[in-house]
Amino acid sequence: RLELEDERTLLLSNFELPASVYVNVESKKDFNVIHKTVVGNVDLKRYGLGNINSYVNELWSYLVVYYFLEDAFVGLLLWRGRSNLTLPVPLIPSFTVQWKHLTFPLHSIAAFLIAISVVENPDLLPSVSFGCIGWLLVATSEKRSKNPNPWIRSKSFGYFLLSLILGKHTTGPQSIEPNENVDAIEANSTSWMKRVKDAEEKANQRAIEYAKEQEEYWSEIESLGDGDISTKAGLFTIDPTRVYLYPVQEWLGIICDILRVVRNVIVWEEPHYSFIIAFGSFILAFVLYFLPWGYLIKWTLRVVAWVIFGPWMMLADKFYFSKLESETDEQKMEREGNLRLARRKQLENQLLEAQIRREKAEKLKDFKQFMFGQFVSKVNITKLDRSFDIPLPESSATPYTPKSLSLGELAMEEAGYRRTRINGQQLVGDMIPTLFETPSTEAPLGKATKKTALLKGGSPGVQIGNDSYVAAAIKVGSIVLSAGAVTWFGIPLLVYFVGFLFPGNGQKL
Repeated sequence: RLELEDERTLLLSNFELPASVYVNVESKKDFNVIHKTVVGNVDLKRYGLGNINSYVNELWSYLVVYYFLEDAFVGLLLWRGRSNLTLPVPLIPSFTVQWKHLTFPLHSIAAFLIAISVVENPDLLPSVSFGCIGWLLVATSEKRSKNPNPWIRSKSFGYFLLSLILGKHTTGPQSIEPNENVDAIEANSTSWMKRVKDAEEKANQRAIEYAKEQEEYWSEIESLGDGDISTKAGLFTIDPTRVYLYPVQEWLGIICDILRVVRNVIVWEEPHYSFIIAFGSFILAFVLYFLPWGYLIKWTLRVVAWVIFGPWMMLADKFYFSKLESETDEQKMEREGNLRLARRKQLENQLLEAQIRREKAEKLKDFKQFMFGQFVSKVNITKLDRSFDIPLPESSATPYTPKSLSLGELAMEEAGYRRTRINGQQLVGDMIPTLFETPSTEAPLGKATKKTALLKGGSPGVQIGNDSYVAAAIKVGSIVLSAGAVTWFGIPLLVYFVGFLFPGNGQKL
C-alpha cells in the first residue's frame, strides 16, 4: 500500500539527488540475504567472464530501440500517428454539451509547423532544440499510456503538471481488475515479438549473404598469392587475465548503468525525473524563443574579430608576450615556481576536502557498525535494474479509502496511539552522530490534526483544511507569472537597448 499525501512535495524532492542508504546487520547470514535481495542472484561487480558477457549482451539488447525509432519516424513522416483529444460539442436542441473523442496526427502537425518555422527563421533553432527534448518525453509518455497492459502505464505529463500547481491530482488512483485487457496484451506482445523476430531473420540473412560474398572474394585473392616467400611461424596467444579484463568489466558496468538511467528517464520508468526534464525543456524553449540568436552570434563574432585580430595586438605583444620570451632563466624559474605553488595549493585543498569526506564516511561507518552491526550493504535508491518485474495479468489493484474519524480519534492516530514505531538506521549530526527520531505526531505545529480530509462531517476542524496547498499554488503561480512577465517585457527592452547603442544593426522582434 502506498499512501501519498502531497504529490507536489514528492515531485519537488526529486530536484535533489537522493542520498546513499546503507543497511547494517549483525550476522553474515542476514547480510547474504540483504545482498542477494539488493543485487540479485548474480553479482555483476565481481570479476568473471560471464559478467562481461552479460554486460555485452545488455548493450546489444539496447539496439531494439531501432525498431521504436523506425515506427516513430515512419508514423511521423507519413502522418500515421494518432493522438486522442476530447472536445466539448454543444447540442443546440437539448442545450447540453456532449464530449467527443477525436483522433488526429498531432505530432505530425507539430513537426510540420516546427520544420517550416525553423527553415524560415533559423533563430528559433536553440528554442526548438530544447522544445524537442520535452516533446520527445511527452511522446514517449503518450506511447506508454496507450499500452493495453495497465501495469506498464505511467503517470502522464499532465498529471504531474496539475500536481505541481494544485498539490494533488483531481483524479485518484485507478482500479485494475484481474485479467484486464488480457487478450489485447497477448496480441500486442505477440505482434511485437513477431516484428523483432522477422527483422532479426532478415538481418541474419543479409549477414549470411554478405559473408558468402566475402568468402568468395578472399578465396580468389588467396589463390593468387601475396608474394611472401618467408616461412610462416606458429601464432602465439596469451589467455586474457583479470589484470586486463577487470577494468574492461568495470567500464562496461558504468556504461550500462548510464544507459539504464537514460532509458528509465526516456520511457518514464522514473516519471518524476522525466517530468522535471520535460518541463524544464519547455521553459527553456519559451525563454530562448525571445532571444535574437542571429543578432547575438553576429555581434559575438564581431567582438572576437575586432579584439583578437586588430592592430592593438602589437601592444599585447610588446607589454606581455615579448617579455615572456626575453626573460632570464632566473625569472622563468621564478614564474614557473609560482605557478607550481599555486597548483600545489589547489591540489592540497582538494586533498583536504577528500580527506575530510573520507574521515566522515569512516566515522559514520564505525558508528553504524557499533550501533547496528558490522556487515554493511548499500541499497540503490535510483533504479539501476536491467529488467523490471511486471505483475501478472491476474493481479489486481484497488484504491485504498481510509475511513472517516472523529477529531479525537484522528488526533490519537496521528500521535501514534497503540502503535509502536521502530526507528531506522539513519544517523544525523557531524561530531557525534545520533539516531534520527521522527516527530511524536504528524500534525503540524498549532493544529490538532494534519489529515483534515479524514474528519467526519460535523466534527470540529473539518472546515479548516490544509493551507499549504493554497500557499504553494500561489507561490508556484507567482513564480511562473513573474518569469513570463520578465521574459515578455525584459527581452524586448534588452534588444531595444542594444539596438540603441549600436544603431542600424538591431533586429526587430
